[in-house]
Amino acid sequence: MRERIFSLETEYGIAFLSERSGSEPTKETLVGAVRRALSEAVGLSESAFLMTGAKFYHDVGHAEWAHAECRSARQIALYDKAADASLAQVLPRAQELLREDGFRGRILIIKNNVDVHGNTYGCHENYMAERETAWLDHEDYLRLSVRYLVPFLATRLILCAPGRIGLGRRGEQGFAFQLGQRADFINAVVSRDTRDMRGIFNLGRENEPFSDGNHRRLHLILGDACMSGYGTFLKLGTVGLLLRLLEDLEIGAIPHLKEPVRAMHTVSRDPSCSALLPLYDGRQMTAIDIQRVYLEQVLRYAERHPISEEERELIGLWGETLDALQRDPSRLFGKVDWITKKSLLDRLLAHHGLSWTTPNLEAQPIRYKLQELDIQYHNVDPAQSPFYKLLRAQRGAEALDTLWDAESVRTAQITPPAYTRARVRGEVIASARRTGGRVEVKSWNEVRVGGQRIELHNPFTFFSVETYTLFKDGKPLNT
Repeated sequence: MRERIFSLETEYGIAFLSERSGSEPTKETLVGAVRRALSEAVGLSESAFLMTGAKFYHDVGHAEWAHAECRSARQIALYDKAADASLAQVLPRAQELLREDGFRGRILIIKNNVDVHGNTYGCHENYMAERETAWLDHEDYLRLSVRYLVPFLATRLILCAPGRIGLGRRGEQGFAFQLGQRADFINAVVSRDTRDMRGIFNLGRENEPFSDGNHRRLHLILGDACMSGYGTFLKLGTVGLLLRLLEDLEIGAIPHLKEPVRAMHTVSRDPSCSALLPLYDGRQMTAIDIQRVYLEQVLRYAERHPISEEERELIGLWGETLDALQRDPSRLFGKVDWITKKSLLDRLLAHHGLSWTTPNLEAQPIRYKLQELDIQYHNVDPAQSPFYKLLRAQRGAEALDTLWDAESVRTAQITPPAYTRARVRGEVIASARRTGGRVEVKSWNEVRVGGQRIELHNPFTFFSVETYTLFKDGKPLNT
């Protein structure tokens, strides 16, 4: 497949810091206030969908931003950054709405993946993938995909993990730094569930939207949310490249991990990236070595097949990241979250004459400052997050990322991706906001305008004659 849909479902932690004692809003009430504020800014009161084609809603105790369908990894990384910016901007209005209901205080929206109670919430990845190839039926191709992607996914943490203090689900196994936040919650190689059995490779939801015909939805649940767009780009883009190789059956010998789940846990707890992982054939390799095997195969593929400029950029960044991890990780400061966060934590420790090897570090008063920094790093509010503070110190007062300028992010906050059905959903909402017309946007593949049903089964559909005709006069549709 040369054309592919990429998307994310980002789940945010949400909390309320009350100004006075008494009753506090439920999580559903908090998310509801944020949704109302978003609807006022870029949506419609009666729909969870927004002008960008994305969907924001409450889901089991957290806020979820289900992103619009995008045509590339770089594009979804931009829209993920724009979602963070939109949430930060509507916080004052959401707090005002809560005050009207008697709740005075401040909302915290944290883009991480684990809380202090040992609960985890995800950043799920979605890719359009082929259901079968000319040579392999669905089941055989699925087995091939699992076999070849698992070693890559288990070691991908070194490229895009956000970092975390604490070993074990509740930190019960030690007060130390690890790369991944979801890693300790992954307990299976393959799963269909997303809560009890969390797999490196997930087989669930493959028949959900954007899976018509020979297409399936590859739904990965092992990953963490990135503050850095660089990490999000690498996370999704590298998977997209490997899917190309698999679909063309041009992937060669790769190192098969003897115990993939244990290997993933080991990688997460090894900031040096030097731990040796046992392979089925008796050899041992580091996560960097395994990633290089995949990169070399992608490079050979690129010599034989046309690739896009974005894919060429991605391959270059992949190689540069592995080189830096091996030679000088500080070159990735501000780009790879776990390295950035660890550097900030290391500085705080050093300032107090301590290190990660200090005996009984968890008993030191500094523990609480370390944990606060660990959480605040993921605050979507640029005024509160150390991630944004260091970016702005390096790149200027408006900086939100290393890949895009502030204007690109602002544009992505109010416009849908141009060449998917998200554009139709987004433009229907934008038109209704301008004209006051009656529209319904309640699903990914259907909109209703003036009572007329318009189906959008093909995710690559970016223009609808019906909606254009209905809205072309710019008049409200109330019938």
